Amino acid sequence: MPVLKIYIERFARMTGLSRENLLDRLPYLGLDIESVEADSVRIEYNPNRPDFSSDYGIARSLRGLVGIETGVPAYSVGSGKIHVNVDENLANVRPYIVCAAARGLKMDDETVRQLISMQEDLHNGIGRKRKKVSIGLHNLDVLKPPITYRGLPRSFEFTPLGSTTKMSIADILKGTETGMLYGKILEGASGYPVLYDSNDTVLSFPPIINGIDTKVDTETKNLFIDVTSTDERVGDDALAIVCAALADAGGAIESVSIDYKRRTRVTPDLTPTKMKFSRGLASTMTGLDLSPSQMRDCLRRSRLDLDQHEDAVIPKYRVDILHPVDLAEEVAIGYGLDRIEPSYPSSKDAGSFDRVVVVLDGVSESMSRAGFIETMNYDLVDEASLYGRFSRTSEKKVEVENPRTIEHSLLRDSILPSLMSVLSRNVKAAYPQKVFEVGRVFLREGSEIAEESHLGALVAHSSASFSEAKTYLEPLIEEKLGGGLSTRVADHWAFAQGRCAEVIVNGRSLGFIGEVTPAAVASFGLEVPVAGFEVDLAGFL
Repeated sequence: MPVLKIYIERFARMTGLSRENLLDRLPYLGLDIESVEADSVRIEYNPNRPDFSSDYGIARSLRGLVGIETGVPAYSVGSGKIHVNVDENLANVRPYIVCAAARGLKMDDETVRQLISMQEDLHNGIGRKRKKVSIGLHNLDVLKPPITYRGLPRSFEFTPLGSTTKMSIADILKGTETGMLYGKILEGASGYPVLYDSNDTVLSFPPIINGIDTKVDTETKNLFIDVTSTDERVGDDALAIVCAALADAGGAIESVSIDYKRRTRVTPDLTPTKMKFSRGLASTMTGLDLSPSQMRDCLRRSRLDLDQHEDAVIPKYRVDILHPVDLAEEVAIGYGLDRIEPSYPSSKDAGSFDRVVVVLDGVSESMSRAGFIETMNYDLVDEASLYGRFSRTSEKKVEVENPRTIEHSLLRDSILPSLMSVLSRNVKAAYPQKVFEVGRVFLREGSEIAEESHLGALVAHSSASFSEAKTYLEPLIEEKLGGGLSTRVADHWAFAQGRCAEVIVNGRSLGFIGEVTPAAVASFGLEVPVAGFEVDLAGFL
């Protein structure tokens, strides 16, 4: 969990609260106070609130919670004259860029520290350690627009931040800390992304390092912000968070024109978004019996609002609000978590475990006793891992409408790809490795989607085989179903031909067992054979 250090005197000026009041109210924003010093406090925040990556974002929310300043913050974007020309040769490397300018800032040491801390937290969070998004902050006054964003060869030279001499891109990648840490993101690129102005002043080599000429310090009055990404929407999100913080710091935000070959974008767009709000859902989820006006007041204290159509108005920097359930949570926060009275269930009957959960937990216990490590993976996956790394068709794929990220665009129809991904992330661990998951899969039959509970298990080591996988499945069938396991030769997309069988129990097909295809093993970066099985647990229920 990311931790932010906040100086209390500065924060008190930003919120209008005393030391005692702000320390008392911070936890009710969902923040954990890690430690309190004489002049500062260390706050741990949930990564799903990237707007909390600076004291500006936390102060903004705290002012709403205590009623000093409620509703959606009003951020205006002035019309700027800066253009960024984007070269097509970055289409397969880091194709997207969004930018903004912030003028009239008064920067002190702590403001600079907060901005750099926010930048790195965003890199590690929604930026996925710079792989998806990287952010550059530059001294605007040393630049001469227009600015160019294009791919350049490894021999291109400039003076990077922290150096006093020019270095080639090749030398930066192998000779600097950030180059060695993040260079793999650009592995295999034919051209390396560089941002420079009309005087050939280099702003940055994203996502690796900025140029020394545009370094930001306490003398900087005007900023240029660039956000490069592999996902344009996430780049927009990161820029909105940065611009909101800079506006709160006193900066006047100006737009920048992003000129692609076939289109032009003007960024940033800080226009609030809207989502349908359900008062019934909010009441059910929170247990609060509130009037419409009271609910609106709660949302306003969470720096949201309701329009005349009962749609929630959401500031652009609140990228964590994805579903009406999130709005219900904001109602509870705005109401005051400390004001919610505990209540007891009306029923006096003793509780009991759900029968299905008992059975599934029993399967998990049996697999754990067999030496397997249980994993928990997402039901939502990306198409590459589910289909691209296996020789299988995708006619029956279950797609998510308007997915937030490409990594979560499909509902999985098998557990095996998720387990292969687990193994691929543990290639440096000792073998043998044995992993399993009891989880949900989703199968399309015509226009209907069926949800099933499956058990998937894989073993990986130098001699993993069909026979070994079967020795783990047979005792499980014997224990849970009283035996009756038989197999018959079959074909399955995950398993090698001739090394796969259908699992039959008491005349009913439950799934498949076999050795994972060598092509799939290689595509996941594994260097040892993998065998396993996946069975439908409906028969166990």
